[in-house]
Amino acid sequence: MRLGELTWPDNPALQDDSKTTKVRSVVVSEGRNRIIVRAMDHPSNPYPHFVSYLTSRNKHFPLSRELWLTSRGRVPTRSFFIRRLRRFFDVSIAGQSMRAGGATFLAEAGAPPPLIQASGRWASETFHIYIRKHPVLMQALLFGGDADQEPHYHH
Repeated sequence: MRLGELTWPDNPALQDDSKTTKVRSVVVSEGRNRIIVRAMDHPSNPYPHFVSYLTSRNKHFPLSRELWLTSRGRVPTRSFFIRRLRRFFDVSIAGQSMRAGGATFLAEAGAPPPLIQASGRWASETFHIYIRKHPVLMQALLFGGDADQEPHYHH
């Protein structure tokens, strides 16, 4: 997900309601999921946290159309989000880091490049920049996430 889908620009003149993710776009399903979060059998499973947020959001702001809201029921601005991000990460982590992190995660899991590109809605091959910086990620792409396998070559 892009930061622009979670937040509004700081400049009110640039804030466009049509560019934020709407709560009606969410489909919660434990078996399959169409958008946002996939339930995983992993200690960092985001699914229960997302469902908890959604329950709280719907209880406190049932008439708001936007999915992501602050505790005051407002769409967070970019600076609001970045300030909170700084509580947990240093300045090397920025808004673009989330999208790049998604590409990195998929590469580490052995996802093929076309899937990485489609998942991040990368219009170009830019996502390769993040992967090329990390030799381990290149290995994951070549070996499909398993270093014991032979590389996947197409002749």
